[in-house]
Amino acid sequence: VNCIAYSSDGTHIATAGDDNRAAIWDANTGVQLREMVGHTNIVMCVAFSEDGTRLVSGSGDETVRIWDVASGECLGEPLTGHTHVVTAVCFSPDDKRTFSSLYDYTIRIWDAETRALIVEPLRMDGYVLRMALSPDGKRLVSGSSYNGKIAMWDAQTGAVIMTPSPLRGHTDTVTSVAFLPDGRRLASASSDKTVRIWDIENGKTVIGPLNGHTSTMVGHTSYVMCVAFSENGTRLVSGSADETVRMWDVTTGECIGEPLKGHTDSVRAVCYSLDDKRIFSSSYDRTIRIWDVDTRALIVEPLRMDCSVLCMALSPDGKRLVSGSTSGKIAMWDSQTGAAISTPFKDHELWVRSVAFSPDGRKIASASKDMTIALWDATDNWWRYELAQLREMVGHTNWVSCVAFSADRTRLVSGSHDQTVRIWDVASGECIGEPLTRHTDDITAVCFGRDGGHIFSSSYDGTIRIWEWDA
Repeated sequence: VNCIAYSSDGTHIATAGDDNRAAIWDANTGVQLREMVGHTNIVMCVAFSEDGTRLVSGSGDETVRIWDVASGECLGEPLTGHTHVVTAVCFSPDDKRTFSSLYDYTIRIWDAETRALIVEPLRMDGYVLRMALSPDGKRLVSGSSYNGKIAMWDAQTGAVIMTPSPLRGHTDTVTSVAFLPDGRRLASASSDKTVRIWDIENGKTVIGPLNGHTSTMVGHTSYVMCVAFSENGTRLVSGSADETVRMWDVTTGECIGEPLKGHTDSVRAVCYSLDDKRIFSSSYDRTIRIWDVDTRALIVEPLRMDCSVLCMALSPDGKRLVSGSTSGKIAMWDSQTGAAISTPFKDHELWVRSVAFSPDGRKIASASKDMTIALWDATDNWWRYELAQLREMVGHTNWVSCVAFSADRTRLVSGSHDQTVRIWDVASGECIGEPLTRHTDDITAVCFGRDGGHIFSSSYDGTIRIWEWDA
């Protein structure tokens, strides 16, 4: 997805995609309403008209198209004349003009009815990556890939608007520009990792450069496999294929101290204790390690499983840890002492890919490469009945990669390599309704929204989908 735009009334969202299509979605339910087909290359940008009846799109096919929002049909022929990728588009406040910017160093102003250029193309000295129209529609500002340059134009005539001081200060490509609601100030973002706010009357920076940004949290030397926030939200912990665990300051993005070392293979899962005093990490090296956050030392000897530890979850009260391995085993541990808690959990036939506690801590769900989900009693009742498995959910046709409980504990959601999401009744173990089937690759994560009315899923197809769920 290259661009997202809201309609002015906030009821619709438009997206521009690498699949050569634009789409319109219901902003409240997340349901796709229309798909606009016609571009012959990736769609780079979209924008709604002020009245919400039309959508304009720009593409790598060097054209601009105007679409009817109600029907999804293209209105007339595409606007042609561009000689490179179209990077940004917008309508004027009166919906009579359309603006487009390009990699060919130009901005073009079109009559939305006659589809003709109103003025000669406006020219900059580098790729025009972004542009923005002032709230009153009288001024247009654009950012260039050359030397951090920002230009301002009369949106009616196309004439350059000179300011007493040029809008200069960025030292790298200007990646975004936006007017503040008062129309007198402008915000800009740049690849130089700064944000600036300008007074457009005199061209001077009034706030900034705001340079607290870093492009990434840098420190790991191989793939980052997992992350988790501390309970107070001030820290992030990450695990990597470089066999280390790192802690980060969320405010600054800086790594806190030296990495935690000891694992001898990729770190697959991490989490904080509820009091933020300990960190748990599991690894392909068959161990789980419990670290003291302050001293950075191991609190107990590594907890050992018989094969690579793929997943773990902490109980809601923070007292127990459950983990799953590539042998199909599920283990439970005392999170304070690291002692193994004996359970009669049966092995899955293949890898355990995901484990989750119910919100009340009384049940555990496990998802496996054997295409099943198992529901287990996590209380002491199984000591009396010698029975721990409560349900087995069968229906997926490939690996089950992830599971999560609903907040009311009555539903379970699962995602699979069969590219579907399924919802299960916890009491009966039955699948509720048909599977959710819009993903085009393996599902990587699922969860319920806090309101219980939505489900979120992510996939190797590069998308996150929000599903409306009537509980």
